[in-house]
Amino acid sequence: MTHHRTPGRHPLTNALLAGLMMAAAAPALAQEASSGNNPIDLDRVSVTGSRIARTGFVTPSPVTAITAEEIRATGANNIGDLMARMPALSPTYTLGNSTRFIGTAGVGLMDLRGMGTSRTLVLVNGRRHVGATSGSSAVDVNTIPVEWIERVEVITGGASAVYGADAVAGVVNFIMKKSFDGAEVRGQTGMASEGGFNRSFISASAGTDFANGRGNAAIALEYSKQDRFVRSDRAIGNEFLVSVPNPNYDPTKPSSESNPQTVLSGPGGNHSISFGGTFTLGAFSPTNKATWGNRYQFNPDGTYRPQRYDGVMPSTTSCVNCDFADLNSVADLQPGFDRKSVNAVVNFDLTDNHRLYFEGKYTETVSDFLAQPSFDQTLRIQRDNAYVSPQLRALMAANGASQLTLSRFNVDAGQRGEHVERNTQRFVLGVEGNLTENWTYDVYGNWGQSEVKRWNLNNRINERWQAGLDTVVDPSTGQIVCRTTLNPNATNPNNGNRVYSQFAREGCVPFSVFGNGAVTQAARDWMNVDSFNYSRLQQSVFSASLANASLFSLPAGDVGVAGGVEYRREKSREITDPLAAQGLTFLNAIPNRMGKYDVREAFVEATVPLLADIPGIYNLTMDAAGRWSDYSSIGKTTTWKVGLDWTIIPSLRARGTLSQAVRAPSIGELYNPQSENFATVNDPCNYLATNSNRPNTAADPALRQANCSALGVPVGWVDTYTATRPGVSGGNPNLKPERARSFTYGLVWQPDFLQGFGMSVDYWWISLKDAIGAVTAQTNATRCVDSPGGINNSFCGFIERAPVGGKTDAGGRTFPEHSISRWVALNENLARSRRVGVDLEMDYRFKLAEGDTVIRLVGTRLLQSREWAFQDFPNEYDENVTWVTDPRWRGSLQTKYSLGQWRASWDLNYVSSNLRVQPKSYQANPGQSSPIRNGSYVYHNFQFGYRFPGDKIDVYLGVDNAFDKDPPVNYFGSDVGSAMYDNIGRYMYMGATYKF
Repeated sequence: MTHHRTPGRHPLTNALLAGLMMAAAAPALAQEASSGNNPIDLDRVSVTGSRIARTGFVTPSPVTAITAEEIRATGANNIGDLMARMPALSPTYTLGNSTRFIGTAGVGLMDLRGMGTSRTLVLVNGRRHVGATSGSSAVDVNTIPVEWIERVEVITGGASAVYGADAVAGVVNFIMKKSFDGAEVRGQTGMASEGGFNRSFISASAGTDFANGRGNAAIALEYSKQDRFVRSDRAIGNEFLVSVPNPNYDPTKPSSESNPQTVLSGPGGNHSISFGGTFTLGAFSPTNKATWGNRYQFNPDGTYRPQRYDGVMPSTTSCVNCDFADLNSVADLQPGFDRKSVNAVVNFDLTDNHRLYFEGKYTETVSDFLAQPSFDQTLRIQRDNAYVSPQLRALMAANGASQLTLSRFNVDAGQRGEHVERNTQRFVLGVEGNLTENWTYDVYGNWGQSEVKRWNLNNRINERWQAGLDTVVDPSTGQIVCRTTLNPNATNPNNGNRVYSQFAREGCVPFSVFGNGAVTQAARDWMNVDSFNYSRLQQSVFSASLANASLFSLPAGDVGVAGGVEYRREKSREITDPLAAQGLTFLNAIPNRMGKYDVREAFVEATVPLLADIPGIYNLTMDAAGRWSDYSSIGKTTTWKVGLDWTIIPSLRARGTLSQAVRAPSIGELYNPQSENFATVNDPCNYLATNSNRPNTAADPALRQANCSALGVPVGWVDTYTATRPGVSGGNPNLKPERARSFTYGLVWQPDFLQGFGMSVDYWWISLKDAIGAVTAQTNATRCVDSPGGINNSFCGFIERAPVGGKTDAGGRTFPEHSISRWVALNENLARSRRVGVDLEMDYRFKLAEGDTVIRLVGTRLLQSREWAFQDFPNEYDENVTWVTDPRWRGSLQTKYSLGQWRASWDLNYVSSNLRVQPKSYQANPGQSSPIRNGSYVYHNFQFGYRFPGDKIDVYLGVDNAFDKDPPVNYFGSDVGSAMYDNIGRYMYMGATYKF
């Protein structure tokens, strides 16, 4: 006797299907094209992680979903920031923190399990999507239209065998509406309670059946917009708090959270630099108050005064109750962001068993943000400069100074920033259908292109800046002119005393740098350029697959198979501004870069029912999948997956998968040329008391001190260089693929005694080896002096220090003697990562006072988040669980209630308590600073809606962060860790939908 057992569908599966059920209930919403009385239904139901259609979405891999209904209940304008709220996804690229790197403003990239955006595969309708940034395959999900998302499915691990490379951490699959019948318009606008920040959204969708119901064509237009939001527009950007020694610290007791060594105090900030210029004449030390009077600051009118220090000065850069630079005033919380998109779908039944389908998309996004201006730490002004006043010249002479060394935050020279225009096109054309009653096929071509046009605003041409401020009085006219105008052989004191180039001399505009506002508009126009950069990424995919959900029958059920072949080609090209590429501007010197590769693949998948209807085994099914790939760049790879789905009793199911995944190196990782970059380095030979990496913090302080001395760094040396340090990074064409093993197992429970309730618990483990990355400048610098064998090691070879007497590099940066002045970091397969955790999901649907109630909880407990800089040293790793980037718990609770025409929803987002320093740093010194940890955070979001009789008009009102909870102190949502927290504050919105 042949058995065909399928466990009952549980509420978690119902959550996946909620969008489809709503579609069936409302004629104006999306509906699948009916096959009428066709002998074979063309509309198959598949879930992410498998190509074999299944009843009830039963697979061994856990899938978490967000439905269209849930997305609308959040009022989301862009899908990227909403996805980052999911516990399984790290907020690595949100709109608030996407400006951290050149060219990434406005992108929303998915980072599953915090393993990196390049290790999360993003699909649209189960098919690949073109990447968003030069040399990368990571997809910008902000280009995906919100209105046509039917549901989003997220699967952890085990997906490379089904979908190919990049699915190391898992897959995020955006499933879009495949057809639409009717017309609908939706609009929404809202404003934050602080700063006047506004977001708006409007969409229009229309579709119709044609050819007597055999076809459907639909189009959707969508526009969203948000304002720039400046940090100083919010109270959190005007607190001016810095870390200072704790006046109540008891050194006779161990440092602890109740006896911290440092605390936050204010008003304070950076005193080493100012908008108008800061200089020192004579000795200066933060630890010697007698020297504080030797530091001066320029007033806006060009006069100078002694810098005010009425409080404490804990370091070479920060002070309290003093003259300090408010760097927050030139920082954005959110970039300006506009998005326009057009999406179209066409389906046409060629016959009862064959369907032609088309998907087309065009999206434009525009991002605008402003950031810090150019800045100088050691700007040299000669004593005979025309703008040096007699009083200042006398002060310089009294101190034996032939030149003034100025630190300046050049706000009056123009804020730097970016204007980024992106357009994304994607077209899919395919045929799917049934070859026989059981055999189905899908053949398609998928082409996508992303174009990125970026203008780096107010990018300073360094030599023109230096030539323009080097001024003298023309004795023949009495006018102030550039020194090089009178003397073409004049040398540049800010560039190693080289003769000014012809480019710097042409049209030189003289200006003063003494006081904020001294730089004239004419000077800005002459020395600044809006550097233009152009990137284009192209992706072509051709795929053909067959599937049979019932190839033949075994005693326990039907065997299903799927298989196919695929060809993919990736190309990337970036053309940079010629001046920037030559290193002539303040922007990194980034040369042109390009590359391409293609891959040919074959894949197979099977689901085999093993046992059924025996005690303890209601049904036991095995899944297996494999993929063979041949890359033009790295050669052949193999991935596989094995899974078991065990229905113990109809209400209880166990599931598990074991898989091997690969990630092929990206075009950028392989082919990017070596180019200039910058890094912050806490010098391990810097004895400054506030340096967290000073010699006595080492595991072996005597060893580090001896090695620092061997490098020529004297005991007690204090590094006075405070800016980021230049270096070289780049690609490596000899990279190997990354390899990962993942393992998941869990339980799904739907108790008979509690109808409408279901829950799942899944353990997951992902281990990555041969991880591609570059050894950071910080790691090289520290390992150089912590190596037991002395300084003749490879780490020291990647770090360069300034010689005795100091050094001025080609960019005009001056490094004091012994300071790290250069580093090298090229891509290598040398690292390792591991993530381990438990996912919990509960879903309960029930009637309450004649209304429908849904309560859904999704949470993740992180057990391990380990990073090995060198996989060859298995005992040397960083455990990041409980750090702000990796909180122990993240979760969301969604409650929805509808009664008649009314509905209400309450979303609760939770981030557990976490550390502001890395766990190993906390363990070494739990009282190093206060606060050293962030408390648990809960955000409350509400939405209320009403659907008018006739179902044509629907209105809603919502509020995010309803209780206006600020992020932890000194957090602004602008980096990876602080993006866990909302930086907008209370945000209220309203919207309406009209169906024709």
